[in-house]
Amino acid sequence: MRFGYAATRATAQCLFRLGYGLTIRGIENIPASGSIVIASNHRSNFDPPILGSIIRREVHFFAKEELFSHAVIGAYLRYLNAFPVRRGQFDRSSLKYCLGLLSKNQALVFFPEGTRAPANGFLKAKVGLGWVIGLSRAPVIPTYIHGSANANPRLRNRPSLSVVFGEPIPAEELIPQNLRGHELYQAISDAILERIRDLSLTTPCHRVQSRGELYDRDIIQEKRLR
Repeated sequence: MRFGYAATRATAQCLFRLGYGLTIRGIENIPASGSIVIASNHRSNFDPPILGSIIRREVHFFAKEELFSHAVIGAYLRYLNAFPVRRGQFDRSSLKYCLGLLSKNQALVFFPEGTRAPANGFLKAKVGLGWVIGLSRAPVIPTYIHGSANANPRLRNRPSLSVVFGEPIPAEELIPQNLRGHELYQAISDAILERIRDLSLTTPCHRVQSRGELYDRDIIQEKRLR
């Protein structure tokens, strides 16, 4: 792990632990090497740095392309292994970049919902993750982040913020044999999202009583994010 990446990771993890009461379960499920996709729910802008700060190897992740328009911010994000994505569309160039990373045995963070979901539920998955898994055959680590949507740092009465990593799922378990094309990739994305929803019942704080609502994507008001 590069020094600058490690220093950023350690600083961010310290802040999340002290300021947000971060707890972690299942981190041992992430292999130290080899291609892997960490597929997580997404409810806050904190989610990418949360995952990057606690995973014990360098990870690659999407960032909206607008962030790269600023030279300094863009350079720093690229140093932290972020790469741009055009939101609201099937960005084939970014998804092909994912395939290249996985072919080089890298770790990739992927949010199958594509954008932030409501704080009490999930958005139906987009097809992109299924496309990547279907073509790369990389294993998947389902991941659930709890509490990031309501995180408000304070030293007393800290909010409950937790992350649960599931066991690796071989791609073969997610790929139905009777489907092709778009239906196949959508089915893979849907199956992964259901594994993430299952994890929502296993948070360390034990405060989640249901898997949460699964919302249609039309709940998103900004149409460009659908």
